[in-house]
Amino acid sequence: MRNSQEAISADLRELERTIRERYPDLRLVIENGRPAFRGSFPIVHDSHELDRFLVDISFPEGIKRLPIIREIGGRIPRTTARHTFVGGGICTEVPELTLLREDYSLLSYLGGPVRNYFIGQSLVEQGKPWPFGEWDHGKEGLLQAYGDVLGVTGELVIRRYLDYLGHKKVKGHWLCPCGSGNQIRQCHLAIVRRLQEVVPPRIARQALERLNKYS
Repeated sequence: MRNSQEAISADLRELERTIRERYPDLRLVIENGRPAFRGSFPIVHDSHELDRFLVDISFPEGIKRLPIIREIGGRIPRTTARHTFVGGGICTEVPELTLLREDYSLLSYLGGPVRNYFIGQSLVEQGKPWPFGEWDHGKEGLLQAYGDVLGVTGELVIRRYLDYLGHKKVKGHWLCPCGSGNQIRQCHLAIVRRLQEVVPPRIARQALERLNKYS
């Protein structure tokens, strides 16, 4: 246990160093034994600072997992129309899609989806339309997002694909998730195997669990 705690502390110190190099106004705070970064988050485009938002970045599942980011300056209404959850967390995109990126890190997340999110919020404050594509909210948005990744449509089909991808091995005699009634070896086995190279079982299970919350 001691070695584990020391490793976590070392990881956190390294993360703090990395964040302060890129975002010097974000400071590490420890509350109730849990770390968070809090402060002013700059929105930069072509080396020009466009705006700033006060944020809190917390790690309920650990510093190597996707954080919860809250806007704490009171500028963004906590409504789905403004892509914000009731608890104040920002809704940048479906978490599983973020984690599918091979280059995922906290810095890449902050500099990509989070930056784009706040650019959108700044423009909406000015009376301009949201500049990025939008999925629907709730279950419909999840189905659209997962369907885009899997290349299929329809809730039952998406659920079957996620269920199969959640297994380490897919057996050829299973019925094809497309719903044809054929064994998968005679139908879409090649497509499922291609998806297995892109979607790890852990991510597929998380996606299915998220969908099940709306059942």
